[in-house]
Amino acid sequence: MSRRGVIATVGGALVVLAALLVASGGRPVELVTRPATTDTATRVPITPPSSAVTMPTQFATTTGQQGWDASPIFGALFAILGTLFVLALIAVVATVIRSLYRKPTLTLHTEATFEVPPVPDELLRSAATRRALLETGAPRNAIVAAWLDLETSAAASGLARLPAETSTEYTARVIGTWDVDRERLADLAALYREARFSSHDLTEDHRHRAIVDLETLHDDLARVAAHGAPTADDVTTTPGEPT
Repeated sequence: MSRRGVIATVGGALVVLAALLVASGGRPVELVTRPATTDTATRVPITPPSSAVTMPTQFATTTGQQGWDASPIFGALFAILGTLFVLALIAVVATVIRSLYRKPTLTLHTEATFEVPPVPDELLRSAATRRALLETGAPRNAIVAAWLDLETSAAASGLARLPAETSTEYTARVIGTWDVDRERLADLAALYREARFSSHDLTEDHRHRAIVDLETLHDDLARVAAHGAPTADDVTTTPGEPT
């Protein structure tokens, strides 16, 4: 709780406490209707016995019965409630003050190192097959066939596919795990989407771009396999350093 919240809480509690004290010290509100008091006196003349001395006439008065006074009960009730409220207020204030001055506990977590898996042999052995698929047939069909073969080989890495991930995104993520030219990888994926979902004609220029992209990726994967796959810490560079 912030200091502003503490001040607001304590201030509100003091206002309620003051209201209770005023209510308990003031005149109680009569919740039970008192019976009407009969103050009229019934005059009953008393005739003294006949004697030489004349006595003054006396009158007997009857007074109505007094009603029930509930003010002591309500006073005691307000006193009990006020005491309980003060005790609760003291407990809340003590808890808030203790939480404000309590030293925070910091837990340090060591970031786990992600181990990059080795390049699967299937991905390297099928490089020539993908190149042959890319050079055969119409440019559209050739680009689609080469990328689908790359998807099949990428699955051999053992990396799990995310629930909301398409097959194209999965393949790009798997190949991008290793130290490869990501611009060439993104361009090859874009050519596949264009060949798969567009309606315009693809030319030999599109095929040539795909061949350059694919050969660059094959060379990078072969280099990584020859030198061993680095960990994620090894491939992370400091900003400003040459990659």
